[in-house]
Amino acid sequence: MSAFGTVESRAAAENQVLLRLDAASGVATLTLNRPEKHNALTVPMRERITQLMRQVNDEAAIRVVVIRGEGPSLSSGAEINEDWGQRAPGKKRYTLTDATRYGSDMTWGRQGFAQAISRSDKITIVQIHGYCVALSYFTLATKCDLVVVSEDAKLGALEGRFLGPAGAVSSIHLNRILGMRRAKRLGYTADPMSGAEAQAGGLAYLSVPSARLEAVTMRLAAEIAQRSASSLRYLKLRVKAGEALLGATVPTMTGLLFSHFLRPGEDELSFWKQVKKGGVRAALAKDKSHRDEVLAAPESAQS
Repeated sequence: MSAFGTVESRAAAENQVLLRLDAASGVATLTLNRPEKHNALTVPMRERITQLMRQVNDEAAIRVVVIRGEGPSLSSGAEINEDWGQRAPGKKRYTLTDATRYGSDMTWGRQGFAQAISRSDKITIVQIHGYCVALSYFTLATKCDLVVVSEDAKLGALEGRFLGPAGAVSSIHLNRILGMRRAKRLGYTADPMSGAEAQAGGLAYLSVPSARLEAVTMRLAAEIAQRSASSLRYLKLRVKAGEALLGATVPTMTGLLFSHFLRPGEDELSFWKQVKKGGVRAALAKDKSHRDEVLAAPESAQS
């Protein structure tokens, strides 16, 4: 299978995901380092995360991995220009063959980094500030063992209103973590959660002022890393065994992906037209403006 991503994104990935190993403390730090793009994750960045997580798993002295972001945000999600809306010229809809390939890529290729995190033998902690939305919300925030978040962070599926059930696979985890009703409210409105709400809903372990975020996260990591590797491995295996009882099958997940990619809605098509015309930022701004207009209109005008 050919490598995903562009020539430029593959060349840049090595410096966009950094790893620091501290054998003395037993803590590894994995840093997303694309601050100018709010750490939007290119496909090669995700592949590098997978590689680095495998490297960490082979480090006997490391017991905890902290995932953090450089710059104003943890991550704004996927690099949308690389991942989404890339249909061949003249192609208006995905075919069953396209959906099969995309589902396979999402499950085993492009989303492999999330599996590398969730299946790691190490205890994983994600440190969230700024935006943690879309892909990073569905993967980093739900796949890591513990979440420490700044009170003023913004988490959620902000793209949910116009991309519909693109995150349907991850909604399995969100329903379990947040509860069905809270997950529905967030999915239907596409409103972001604050750090405080993420803690109240059970997604985050701690919500702290942004000035204390890194210190609190690293103190928690160091505290956990004081335990023996065998003890932590045993505890994590027990947790995984319990989660397996609530898991979903690959065919079910693939079916959820098919349901999205074979039936794009009008809002989604409109969004991609705006992306092509003026870029992602302009498309998001236009969608927000349209949404505000709809909400402000009298009820009789909305029917």
